[in-house]
Amino acid sequence: MSTDAPTSAPTAAATEHAAHSRRPYLVIFGLLFAFTILEVLVALPSMGVGRGFKVSALIILALTKAAMVALWFMHLKSEFKVLRWSVLLPFAFPALYAIVLIAEAGWRLL
Repeated sequence: MSTDAPTSAPTAAATEHAAHSRRPYLVIFGLLFAFTILEVLVALPSMGVGRGFKVSALIILALTKAAMVALWFMHLKSEFKVLRWSVLLPFAFPALYAIVLIAEAGWRLL
């Protein structure tokens, strides 16, 4: 039989580490929330924002939020550059495709 009893109280270092490591995630959560509110405000018709600016702003905000999620919640910010780019680069292709489609649709309206 082992006489080692597990300690129920966390050490000061463990508590400090846990509190310290939550702060970036809470900051990112707050920024994602703020960007979401900004997206809703930009999309409201009553704001009087032009269509081209609205589309551009929504695309930029969506890409910014996707990059933030990938870098912090997928822990890519601490990975090697090659791995980081291999994950983040595919995000650019749908965005580029969307921009091309929007531009093409705008061209057809002329």
